[in-house]
Amino acid sequence: MQKILLTLLLIAHLWALESFKTVNKNYSITSEQQLKNNYFPTISPYYYAEKIRYFSSYDNLEIAYKIFEIKNSKANIVISSGRTEGMLKYQELIYDLNNNGYSVYILDHRGQGNSKRLLKDSQIGHVNKFDDYVKDLHQFVSRYLPKDKKKILIGHSMGGAIASLYAEEYPVEFNGLVLSSPMHQPDLIGRSLTTLVCNLVENRRRDIDRYIIGESSYDSSFVSFEKNILTHSKVRYEITKIAFEIEPKTKIGGPSVRWVAEACAGGERSVTNAHKIKIPTLLLQAQNDKVVNKEPQNIFCSRIGNLCTEYQIDGAYHELFVEKDSIREKVLTAILDFISKI
Repeated sequence: MQKILLTLLLIAHLWALESFKTVNKNYSITSEQQLKNNYFPTISPYYYAEKIRYFSSYDNLEIAYKIFEIKNSKANIVISSGRTEGMLKYQELIYDLNNNGYSVYILDHRGQGNSKRLLKDSQIGHVNKFDDYVKDLHQFVSRYLPKDKKKILIGHSMGGAIASLYAEEYPVEFNGLVLSSPMHQPDLIGRSLTTLVCNLVENRRRDIDRYIIGESSYDSSFVSFEKNILTHSKVRYEITKIAFEIEPKTKIGGPSVRWVAEACAGGERSVTNAHKIKIPTLLLQAQNDKVVNKEPQNIFCSRIGNLCTEYQIDGAYHELFVEKDSIREKVLTAILDFISKI
């Protein structure tokens, strides 16, 4: 019986892949050349024209956010970003979503971006409880998102795990869920050893103020484009680096032991409870992802059932929103197609 179910799931996934092959040329999607030419004169000023605002979390931390609202928007999109990221890294995506008729609401998760840092060493990626991310997101959505328009939640990597948990806890608050390379399980020294490592760090949660072994500050751990495992786009990789150099206080290095333990537990819980999600879900999977493991993504989608469409992006690295044009165009087209049909 188990083999039959797995076969049916595989067929469903293959069918889902076929359904996303068409590229809609009517969408406004920035190319690498356009980004190179227009980042400083147009895209970055567009981002900075909207000032950073803050709200106080349930435990009195300052959480940074921006709202890019446009007139007559087709829907309101909330973005939950990945670890080490923040709204700063999403300038091009925000610009493209606005140009395609969607308002964007984005926050910096606690401990990163412009939000309050949690440790004395501000570059250590840290969180006390993974659920704190979900609580902050819920407060942001409840306080600032209009209730009279279609609402879509987009989550990337760590933000994808947060978005998954959010949709499980609040199953009808959004109309659709989009997950880009979701961190349903981090890739810690390969899939086969990840569970072992997760179990080991679980016993070291008291080391809250230390990098996990092998990790360090942003500048110490930064690698050249040729050695990176995140994107094939040199233009987008270098512009991201410039963005963080312009705002060095937003830099984040490696994670703490506590963060890894919480990430393991949060990702596992998001997969276990995936059946609670009751809205259409698009899961974008990077074929050559070396940051998160893909098998838990497959299980996650299968537990949602017919509401989940899984789309593997051939040749892609982890960072789908800053990939080369041939990949990024497929990603944004799939997302915009998905949203338009909800």
